[in-house]
Amino acid sequence: MAFKLNKYQLEVVQHIDGPCVVTSCPGSGKTATIVKRIASLIKDGIPQNNILCLTFTNKAASEMSERICKEIGIEKPMFFIGTFHSFCAGILRRVGHKIGYDKNFNIMDEKEQKEFMLQVSRAMDLDIELGDAEYLCGVLNHYRDKVESREWLERELKLDIYIELVDKYFEECVNQNMIDFSGLISETVRLIRQEEKLKDKIQEIFKYIMIDETQDTNKSQYELITLLSEKYKNIMLVGDLDQSIYGWRHARFQNIHDFISQYPNCKNISLSKNYRSTPQIIKVADKLIKNNNSHIPIDFETDNKNGPSVRAYDHIDQVEEAKWIAKKIKKIMEEGGWDADDIAILYRANKMSEPIEQAFSMEGIPYEVIGGNNFYDRKEIKDIIAMLNLLINRRNSISFHRICTLIGGIGNRTVGKIENYAQEHKINLIKACEKVSKTINSVKINKACEKIINVFQQEYDFSNPPKCLTKLLRNFRYFDYLNKKYGQENALERIDNIRQLIDTSSKFTGMDDAVIKFLQNISLISSNDKEVESDKVSLMTLHAAKGLEFPIVFLIGIEKGMLPHKKSISDSLDGLEEERRLCYVGITRAQKMLYLTWCRYRRRVGAAGRQIRKKSGPSVFLKEMDLVN
Repeated sequence: MAFKLNKYQLEVVQHIDGPCVVTSCPGSGKTATIVKRIASLIKDGIPQNNILCLTFTNKAASEMSERICKEIGIEKPMFFIGTFHSFCAGILRRVGHKIGYDKNFNIMDEKEQKEFMLQVSRAMDLDIELGDAEYLCGVLNHYRDKVESREWLERELKLDIYIELVDKYFEECVNQNMIDFSGLISETVRLIRQEEKLKDKIQEIFKYIMIDETQDTNKSQYELITLLSEKYKNIMLVGDLDQSIYGWRHARFQNIHDFISQYPNCKNISLSKNYRSTPQIIKVADKLIKNNNSHIPIDFETDNKNGPSVRAYDHIDQVEEAKWIAKKIKKIMEEGGWDADDIAILYRANKMSEPIEQAFSMEGIPYEVIGGNNFYDRKEIKDIIAMLNLLINRRNSISFHRICTLIGGIGNRTVGKIENYAQEHKINLIKACEKVSKTINSVKINKACEKIINVFQQEYDFSNPPKCLTKLLRNFRYFDYLNKKYGQENALERIDNIRQLIDTSSKFTGMDDAVIKFLQNISLISSNDKEVESDKVSLMTLHAAKGLEFPIVFLIGIEKGMLPHKKSISDSLDGLEEERRLCYVGITRAQKMLYLTWCRYRRRVGAAGRQIRKKSGPSVFLKEMDLVN
């Protein structure tokens, strides 16, 4: 839209001092309003380094930062705008030594966290399965995200040996200079609470704080927000309770209610005008979300022109549904002049994309599944990240184990000996590898250990990531390894991926601790940061669609047991309301046309391998929207 502030947006922009809550409906121009407000603060003479804006994706932060710089005519911002996790990682890099972390700590992703839990259990001579590690990681993440008591943790873990293991996990995170995602927030909170001078310094720096997508914050993040703002109280929370869809990630929209209770004098502003969708789309969205008890009544309105009516289309099963969608899209593109990237297919569960993909392939419709394999999840990229991680943190046992597997010749027993030796003698894993190899009478093991030692004893330029990466690859003879493992032709794509990684790393060249910053950037990239490709129809889950918009949306499978999903309803009392919010998010992604579909039957494969059809029916949500009887 040609952006001209309406009276409520202007109120947001002009608010400077004191607490404020901004409730924003979908398509309300929220991002543009935030940009204008931060630019206005700077134009009014507030020093840039006194401004802090926290959001949930690097993509959103980058977009806002660029727009603010353009608005005030600068090339590089002096204020911090980024994700909670990148903000906390920055603080821990600078002053984490006060609670035991070096600046070159490694950030573990979800998979690495489970691997680390298994590794700690092995060091304690415990025989636990992957399922146990998943359970334990889930409990400790819940404990920190929801700021539960120690009594809660012990009660949830039940067994003394599990309590000992989790305590050892916390201890080894510090010993090995590793940190997981929930730890980034909780350890930062612990650090600030523990260090009074640091708390005072941070509060003096960040006098004006803005939180985007507040409905997605968990209790630990809310605790951080409260700590940062308690001195000056110049804090603005922006959010939409009706788009709170991450309860399973411990997000709690109640943080907004808690803030209002905490600051009863806070200013409340509602951005209720939608600039995105047609009145027909808004009408069904409004009918649906009014059924939620958590909904704050607003006048959901728009000045946009009328569009086609919203209808619910029923089909025999998902195969027929997919065929109908494919034919409809071909017609829309051929007769309506729409491009493939104007269209999105949204669904509740990943498995629902398969029949759509089959139908699109048959009809020759180009598509992309968003939220599939991340670039950084590919084997060759994971291998190189492990090399870099071990290079900067030689206590990183996860990366050490991966590299040993990569080289071959060093089995789990030898890895265990090296890890135990490193812990007992308080030395890093490369030095331990050198010591242990001298005690082992095996040419194969000694040769593999020698290769690792030689690679990591060399000098590397940490200010130049491309140069550092290229030297590591050459020393490991990694391209030779790929050619041998996959054959030259099949290795080409993997080598191209590695060259893409090296090229991406070049933008960090010349920075202080450039390699560390490059690794941190990789570890904090979320699935929502992925760009939608041009000239392809986008297929994605409703969770992945949040924050996006498309001229044409197909929201499929709105059936009993699917949306609302039967598991989500059974998991919590708020399950039905969160599923309704999820459906609402899907509907409000559409700008011009919205197609809703459901099936009378769902095909699935039975125990004997035969295809069976299970009877289904329209979702209660379709009834609430008055689209089915």
